[in-house]
Amino acid sequence: MKKVFVLDTSVLLHDPKAIFQFEDNEIVIPYAVLEELENKKRSLDDVGRSARQAIRFLDQLRERGQLSQGVCLPNEGMLRIELNHCSGDPLPLLSDIKLADNRILAVTLNLAREDERPVILVTKDIAMRVKADALSVMTQDYYNDKVNLVPLNDEVVVMELKDVEVDELYQKGQIPLKETILPNSCVRGRLTDNSEIPLISTSDGTKLINLHNRNKNYWGIVPKNIEQTWAFGILSNPEIKLVNLMGPAGTGKTLIALASALEQTIQQELYSRILCARPVIPFGKDIGFLPGEKEDKIRPYMQPIYDNLEFLLRPKQDKLRDKDSESILESAVDLLKKKRQLEIEVLTYIRGRSIANQFIIIDEAQNLTAHEIKTIITRAGEGTKIVLCGDPDQIDHPYLDKESNGLAYVATRLKGQSFYGQVGLVKGERSELAARTAELL
Repeated sequence: MKKVFVLDTSVLLHDPKAIFQFEDNEIVIPYAVLEELENKKRSLDDVGRSARQAIRFLDQLRERGQLSQGVCLPNEGMLRIELNHCSGDPLPLLSDIKLADNRILAVTLNLAREDERPVILVTKDIAMRVKADALSVMTQDYYNDKVNLVPLNDEVVVMELKDVEVDELYQKGQIPLKETILPNSCVRGRLTDNSEIPLISTSDGTKLINLHNRNKNYWGIVPKNIEQTWAFGILSNPEIKLVNLMGPAGTGKTLIALASALEQTIQQELYSRILCARPVIPFGKDIGFLPGEKEDKIRPYMQPIYDNLEFLLRPKQDKLRDKDSESILESAVDLLKKKRQLEIEVLTYIRGRSIANQFIIIDEAQNLTAHEIKTIITRAGEGTKIVLCGDPDQIDHPYLDKESNGLAYVATRLKGQSFYGQVGLVKGERSELAARTAELL
């Protein structure tokens, strides 16, 4: 039986193409949704962009007929704009019908009473789903962009090794596999005495590479656990152009990425510049407009990156300093920026750029949508490496969750590609206090 899906504004702001994702069912958009899109369309952020795109799609569908009567969609479904009619008194007493959410709920409830088909309200708003359920209205999240993110530990391959294979790994650095596995997979090589060594598969999945006897010092940073060893191994592989570092706070994602970037850019000169960026989403109540130039405005949002850079660069500040440097108080971070070897930017300004031969680090990538992640990755030119860092369990974006954020989207869709590698960092190494508090609280 065909169904009727009523779309909330949050769905169209999350994915303007949502109207084409419900197969041959009927899509109903309440008039209140159009009013909310109208109010959002002038915004210069991604919400405004999504609102404008959704309106453009609806405008194109007008050529097929009158939207209030219903128009056919390419997937043999139908889309209709529904006015905010009220038959009787569908909402509880004292409900404010002027609120857009209540008008959308009223439309859904009335349709459910009048239509013999199942009527389902689709919304990204959790509170909206709770209110709909209280009114006995069928409701669901928007599932089209959701992915099934496998737990980090389940991604790791465990392989029993014979003594002959271990000897070959230490002598030659790699061994062939009898059966191919996914490219760039993290492998726990288990020895006969139950100890483990970090291994990684090649980009074609036919060999195992030993990371245990590799250079363990990356810009002064030594891996503290097997997951960090995998991370450094993947980051230092030039064949892997896209790296996904996932894990909770304190596991070293940003520090490892920056240490590898400095090693390969400053020391080895494999890349011309380091580009660090993160989405501007404040934690807690926003403090409002910030004074100063662009550099001054973005500094508070970029402070976690500055903290890690200053920690990494302080021991080598004298070596990086020019002999004719005017200020002895000038920080190593400022020196690298002056030499154009380091750029710290907000993601707002990355759209439209073509970035070649750079080491790009995107921090807090779990707060990006799948569309935003795609936009960032497609900025990469020849010789560029992109590293995504984030925690899928720590999301501040109002319309994203663990299964629909861009970080999880990349992990699910690109796994198995020869140019892609991912590592799940699980052990907190920031400090004993941070690790124990994260565990107990």
